Amino acid sequence: MNIIPLHADWINPICDLWNQEIGSAFPMREALLRQNTFEDANSYVAGSWLALDDNNTLLGFVLTKKWQETEREMTLGLGGGWISAIVVRTEARGKGIGSRLLALAEDALREAGAEHVYIGRDPWHYIPGIPKDFALAKPWFERRGYECLHEVFDLVNENISEDLIRPQYEGAISRLLDAEDREEMLRFFKRCFPDRWYYEALSYWERSGTGREFIGLFVEEEMIGFCRVNDDKAPLIAQNVYWAPLFSEPLGGIGPLGVDDRFRGKGYGLSLVKEGVFELKSRGMKNLVIDWTDLVDFYAKLGFTKWKGYDLIKKQLL
Repeated sequence: MNIIPLHADWINPICDLWNQEIGSAFPMREALLRQNTFEDANSYVAGSWLALDDNNTLLGFVLTKKWQETEREMTLGLGGGWISAIVVRTEARGKGIGSRLLALAEDALREAGAEHVYIGRDPWHYIPGIPKDFALAKPWFERRGYECLHEVFDLVNENISEDLIRPQYEGAISRLLDAEDREEMLRFFKRCFPDRWYYEALSYWERSGTGREFIGLFVEEEMIGFCRVNDDKAPLIAQNVYWAPLFSEPLGGIGPLGVDDRFRGKGYGLSLVKEGVFELKSRGMKNLVIDWTDLVDFYAKLGFTKWKGYDLIKKQLL
């Protein structure tokens, strides 16, 4: 077995192996792999490896990240790193390949000063944790020193209500954003959600966003809330539409969503979700997904049910 550093020349074999092993639950597209790994400034090549046999057939890979956008106002990861994915070919399992790849990734993160490592939940993540689809994965990581923190879910709505109407907001108005809203939207995120969501908002505009993926809630000229709405025309493949190939009809994504603390308790949050559903239904979406949440009962009010589950896990490195 040979182990070599990650390189973009291997994007097609990586995509093929991913789909062979886990594609029935998490179908990979080259565009998504390129966006989330090869175009992400936080991909950590020193901790990302490919395992090959003597014929240069890909046996497995590990994709690793650490925060490297030091010019940003925020720092994600709380001093740690992430393993975005680790996959080993079925017929090559039981030979220590996965353990070797994991150890190499952890060693590289440790040497870079990472105090801990998460599985998933990285910037431009594929998964927020260990998928419950794979029953053997969680105990495999636990035997290697990982601890489970809590569980989260992706939710789905495949029967959007035909009676849905656009909600009204007492004391506020809502609308889709446009390019002129950029600065006010970024002020809102910096003030209310200054970490991951602010980072994602900045990245959205930097990658040619136009505003149509955000419903903004306003009191006069001040933005006080939002709901993100994603479809296949978005400038980025968003988290809640990653697995659109699993659906035979158009998939839309709801979230994240948030409201300024000063204006909570008025029902704005649920109304923003309703408006997001209404907006995506009007765009022809037949199925909707909300990703990475533990607010199962909240979203159930609008017909969303559990679809995929994940265990968020972490390991101390230092």
